[in-house]
Amino acid sequence: MRQFVVLLALAVASASANIIAWPGFPEGRIINGHEANSGEAPFIVSLQSTSNSHYCAGSLISDRVVLTAAHCMTYATFQVVAGAHSRTDKSATQVRKGSSARQTIHEKYGGGVGPYDLGLIFLEEPFDLTVLARDGSAPVSTISVATNQFTANTDGVLFGWGRDNSGSLPDKLQKLDVDIIGYADCLDALPRGNSLADSNICSYTAGTTDGACNGDSGGPLVNKKVDGSYQLVGIVSWGYTPCASTKYPSVYTYTGAYSDWINEHSNDH
Repeated sequence: MRQFVVLLALAVASASANIIAWPGFPEGRIINGHEANSGEAPFIVSLQSTSNSHYCAGSLISDRVVLTAAHCMTYATFQVVAGAHSRTDKSATQVRKGSSARQTIHEKYGGGVGPYDLGLIFLEEPFDLTVLARDGSAPVSTISVATNQFTANTDGVLFGWGRDNSGSLPDKLQKLDVDIIGYADCLDALPRGNSLADSNICSYTAGTTDGACNGDSGGPLVNKKVDGSYQLVGIVSWGYTPCASTKYPSVYTYTGAYSDWINEHSNDH
């Protein structure tokens, strides 16, 4: 998986780099996660280079609009793969072309670690949401975006094709149950001088390496609505690296804080 460059250069020997945490973009790891059930997250998409290399994830919020992290939007042309369980097997997937000419990045995103880390990808050819699998389920579907109603800590689930504890890149979609915390609690658990904004939420289990730094950049953090369906509450943004050893919270762009922006720009292209 493509690894994003951390904001701060490491002025230490490589041996020390394994124990010193720095703010940066996720390496694409899901530490302590496990394989998701096939079809469990039909809203997740794999963003892949034209050479079929997975580099980020995103969430399908309509048949032709993908919500992802702004820092993932770096390729002029790319592929958007929906309906995947295996990262490499496209036999049962839908693949669409993506282009930098058909995307909108939040106008206040300044690059690097920080707030406003979200953007929309618009597809010329929509995904077919009517296709059914043999069991009657829809392998490709959309997910609703949370509104600004996050008031208390809650349970959540992170999905992605991230590396496991050994550093291996799994072929199958992974999931991790996480504890979602709000801005104030996250701020208390992070080191001083961090880049946390009040438009961020975090996942954090004290004393463990579990977390969203351990998920694919741009990928979905979800929780359950009253009716039992998932809603998208977070976009994997940044955390402290190296992910396999840091025990700090991991940081997401909170979709509820940007629901007006998402609605305003959902028809840009």
